[in-house]
Amino acid sequence: MNDDDSSTAHDPIENDPVIGALVKQAEEEAIAALAKEGIMLHMGFCYEVWGRQKKILKKRHGIDWKAPDEMNPDVLFD
Repeated sequence: MNDDDSSTAHDPIENDPVIGALVKQAEEEAIAALAKEGIMLHMGFCYEVWGRQKKILKKRHGIDWKAPDEMNPDVLFD
């Protein structure tokens, strides 16, 4: 979900090599879980991924990650 667009902010904890890898792993896991439930790409899909991703990071690793929509409140993502 992260397209590395330099015009949007990301949570600085992603710059840490260990935490950044956990963030990416949680993203992949969230996408896989949604696909398993039959939820496929659609407008707003990124918000569902980020919500799951946040829960995975908090529950498993105690990480309070800020999703792109939280870091960029004036940006609409699809």
